[in-house]
Amino acid sequence: MHHPSILSRLLTPLILAGVLLPITLCVILGVAALLAQMGDSAGGAVLNRIALAGGILWVIDLICLVLILAIDSLRGPDRSDETP
Repeated sequence: MHHPSILSRLLTPLILAGVLLPITLCVILGVAALLAQMGDSAGGAVLNRIALAGGILWVIDLICLVLILAIDSLRGPDRSDETP
């Protein structure tokens, strides 16, 4: 029986975060702009800071994803699928 490595278990959440974070950031930035235009500059500023933190997390996520894929590629092909 093949047990997935720790690298394989990390890939799914990193890919999910890499896809969902930009969508979330767009929504947060849109609401921040809406609040700023409605006169709530404090709310817009808070959401802009949250979006900045989310953008930093997204970049960290993408860097981790690339590093894990590079480490996984150094292991070579997966030989567990071959029959003896």
